[in-house]
Amino acid sequence: MTTEPRPRREDPRMHTVEMAAIAIPWDPEDGDGPTRSRRGPLTTREVALLVAGGGALGALARWSIELLLPATYTPTLIEVPWGTLLANLLGCLGLGALTGVLEVRPRVPRWMQPFLGLGFCGSFTTVSAVVLQISAAVGADFPLVGLQYGVGTVVTAVTGIVAGLLLGRRLGRRSAPRRTGAGR
Repeated sequence: MTTEPRPRREDPRMHTVEMAAIAIPWDPEDGDGPTRSRRGPLTTREVALLVAGGGALGALARWSIELLLPATYTPTLIEVPWGTLLANLLGCLGLGALTGVLEVRPRVPRWMQPFLGLGFCGSFTTVSAVVLQISAAVGADFPLVGLQYGVGTVVTAVTGIVAGLLLGRRLGRRSAPRRTGAGR
């Protein structure tokens, strides 16, 4: 006699912080959610499709910025990669704003966090390009330029996250439904 294996979604090892983060509750009375009646967390397939869709759009936006602000790397000439710096600033600002709104208004559409946060902002920002650009500067015998760019990128990214978080909280509170009456 064999027992049926437990479905993976019921396996307690699958209940991680990451999975809990994308399982945003949805209330149909808010009117912000999908039209179907299922209220549970997003399925793995739905999350994968949302991340892929957001990632594709974020990568295209990132590529567009690099086309508008190209940088040159030769053994004797290194330019500051303004396109990468701008993409990281905007992506961190957007991710911070999304996080700020989600802190204040947890009942937003469930698709927002995987699509916009992990998908779009995750592919729009880049650490690997920063490391490659710093390596190119050091390899071209401009270690000070590489160091300045690396420190500047970290400062810019942290500033963008903090500013976005504060902005998102303010926007989330502003758009939250106001309570009226004596129950304040």
